[in-house]
Amino acid sequence: MVVPAAPAQSEFADPQGVISIAPDVLRDKLVVLIDDDTLVLDAIGGELRKWGCRVVATDTSDSALASLGASRPDLIISDYRLANGQSGIATIARLRAALGADIPAFLISGDTAPERLREARASGHHLLHKPVRPMRLRAMVSQLLQSSDVAGAA
Repeated sequence: MVVPAAPAQSEFADPQGVISIAPDVLRDKLVVLIDDDTLVLDAIGGELRKWGCRVVATDTSDSALASLGASRPDLIISDYRLANGQSGIATIARLRAALGADIPAFLISGDTAPERLREARASGHHLLHKPVRPMRLRAMVSQLLQSSDVAGAA
């Protein structure tokens, strides 16, 4: 079986046939990652850094805000169930309110209980299940950052 060659997905031809490289939407984006599991912070934070993101990885919204200083993140990723009964949904809302912006965000969770899935869906946030596969993570991050870039340009 022979498969025809095609240009890589990051290349696009304009109407004149000139090929250009699509910009990397992850490069230099500031991502806040909140999880009470240091292994998750290290693993997901490491992937994000490998892709060119700047990362604030912490276990609470308060420490995220302290680490951000005057900076505004491009994306928030939060565990659904945090320490001390804290909710990722509430954490995202708290960060958005403190920063005065509707920052794109999504949830991650190892909890697959039907009520958790309903709560996440009702909140309007996407939910990825742990362990989060790197390509699924990259797809979600890219999708939300591209949507944010398009909305910001409009």
